Amino acid sequence: MSRFGIRAKLKTALGLGGGGGPRVDERVPVTFVTPDGKTTEVLSELRYTLVMASQTLDAPIATGCPDGHCGHCVVDVLDATGLGEPSPAEAKLLAEKPEKGIRLACHARVVGPGAKIKVREVWSMESVKGT
Repeated sequence: MSRFGIRAKLKTALGLGGGGGPRVDERVPVTFVTPDGKTTEVLSELRYTLVMASQTLDAPIATGCPDGHCGHCVVDVLDATGLGEPSPAEAKLLAEKPEKGIRLACHARVVGPGAKIKVREVWSMESVKGT
């Protein structure tokens, strides 16, 4: 928070916080289950993607591209509470996959508390070799 509350005033003026709705910088819990079975709850800002929310994990979700075309960041959704609906672009990409209960972590957005996600692959040097 700035000394004079300028950020809060700007966010309120732009409709991005303040008032009765959730604040932009509000943090909500998201639970990640990593491939090694470790369960970690992180606090994510609202509207963050799962990739962005996973940045506080010891090893974040591995991604292959910035916009979901590769499908490398597929995660299993154990509890969809707190996740927004798939965007048209994500829905189109998911329709091409035979699996159910999955999302693209680079598209899926946190809109409230309660999401529980099983991560298939975390970032490592091995996950980026050859790219």
